[in-house]
Amino acid sequence: MENESDMVNVIVLLSPLILSLFSQLYIRLGCKVTNYVGEETPYSLGGSMFFFVFYYVYILNLDLGLATIFYIVVLWLTGLIDDRFGTKYPKGLKGHIDLFIRSRKISTGLLKLVGTFVAACLLVVVDVPVFPLGILNFIVIFSLLILTPHVMNLFDTRPLRVWKIVFLHGVMFWSLLLQMPFHFIVGLLFVLITFIYFEATRKAMLGDNGATLLGGVVSLLMIYHLSLPIQAVICLFYLFIVVVTEKISLSKWIEARPVLKWIDRWGVS
Repeated sequence: MENESDMVNVIVLLSPLILSLFSQLYIRLGCKVTNYVGEETPYSLGGSMFFFVFYYVYILNLDLGLATIFYIVVLWLTGLIDDRFGTKYPKGLKGHIDLFIRSRKISTGLLKLVGTFVAACLLVVVDVPVFPLGILNFIVIFSLLILTPHVMNLFDTRPLRVWKIVFLHGVMFWSLLLQMPFHFIVGLLFVLITFIYFEATRKAMLGDNGATLLGGVVSLLMIYHLSLPIQAVICLFYLFIVVVTEKISLSKWIEARPVLKWIDRWGVS
């Protein structure tokens, strides 16, 4: 048990090195993009996030079902495909669907949407026993599994924006976190701060593969640890965001509001 604890401490302390190695790997593979200030940045935080998600699954001894693992892998993989081969246009859900209807072309965005839909279906049917609880549970949980990754992806157009949204969600899981041992909380905070530092200093970015994966993790926490009424309210709020962002630019909307603009830029170097 002591050897396992030592391994945990080593992995946590090595998190800056792990993120740097993923960054170099993504650069070598050509997995980088020009960010909003014109710098070439690898979208390697998604790969690092994928590693740490399963690292924490292991050390917490979580018994994930195969459908849940499939959901996590599909979110990361389709996000990575979108990062690597996606184009600037079309934009929005409507744009990807219209492109398919008009020309029968499957964009990387549509592939991500279909992949998430299929993975969410499998998860709800196989790993989450919602049918005995009623159709409302099914609709809400299924919607969260699809909408949360998409909403995180919508916010991932500036550094730290997704992390700030995750922090707002984290307030709902405060009591869950306090049940963990103190050394675990400290280690988790160290890893999260490392991720935030890399993105704030533009050494790496989440990319679609990181934002959708992070959204998937948040959705799993919500369906297992929040009550149905709270899940339903969050689901409706997500739906509102998706509908609104099909018509207006989220970044322009934030820039036009001084308080939100200040929050958006806080912590970014």
